[in-house]
Amino acid sequence: PPPPPPTYDLILYNFAVNERKALSMLEYLSPTNPSARLLAPVNTQNDYWQKQSYVMYSRSGKVTWTADVIGAWSVQYQPDVTQSTCSGYWCPPFNGFKKPDTDERRVNYGGQP
Repeated sequence: PPPPPPTYDLILYNFAVNERKALSMLEYLSPTNPSARLLAPVNTQNDYWQKQSYVMYSRSGKVTWTADVIGAWSVQYQPDVTQSTCSGYWCPPFNGFKKPDTDERRVNYGGQP
């Protein structure tokens, strides 16, 4: 059988994600460390990439801390470019990545089919 996946005491996202994706990473938190945490800038609404909240989760998925504003700054991060709902200049086709449903020609030729 393959070896078990590695586990971590802390997982920190540096790009915006939907809550579902953040929660899917909890299985990689160390089961032997009760203080293992995941910190992510989570979209305030599913697939809304224009505003996030910092959310810290315990291994069980309990929210242990959250913040919408840090100092005078609202939380806004680059979107998860792997999501087909990604929008804005960080996202396909502007960043060179290809959305799963994007025509190859539009990516390679600056939006022109």
